[in-house]
Amino acid sequence: MVPALLLSGQAGSTINLDCANDVNPAPIWTSLAAVPLVGHSQFYFDLTTPLPPQRFYRTWQTGSGGVPPTPPLDMVPALNLTGAVGASVRLDYINQFGPTDAWVTLETVAMTNTSQLFFDTSAIGQPPRLWRVVPLP
Repeated sequence: MVPALLLSGQAGSTINLDCANDVNPAPIWTSLAAVPLVGHSQFYFDLTTPLPPQRFYRTWQTGSGGVPPTPPLDMVPALNLTGAVGASVRLDYINQFGPTDAWVTLETVAMTNTSQLFFDTSAIGQPPRLWRVVPLP
C-alpha cells in the first residue's frame, strides 16, 4: 500500500507537493514533487521507502489562479508486475470475501520495463481485493 494523493487544480498549472514527518510549531517541509497538471486532476504516489510512521502533506499551485488545490489522501495497492518488455498482461481482481469465480478484469497492461508498478486506484473505498496476472498471447 502506498499513499495516493489526488492532485487537482487548473489544467496547465503546476501543483507543488511538500511533506513533513512532524507538524510541531516549526515543521520541516521537504519538497516531494512539482507536478504539471495535464488535466484537472491526476494522482501522485508517494513511493518513499521506508515510509515514516506518520507523514503530512501540503500543496500549492503555480501558473494560474483559481481554486486552491486540496489533495485527498488514500492508500492504494501498488502491484509489482514483471514480464518481458513488449509483452502484455491482463490484471484481474476479486473481492477477498465472496464468490470464488467472480473475477473482474481491471486492465490490460503493456510491459514497458521488466518490472513496473501498477497502482489500483479503483480499489479506493472498495472491499479488500485479491489480484491475478494473466499473460496474454
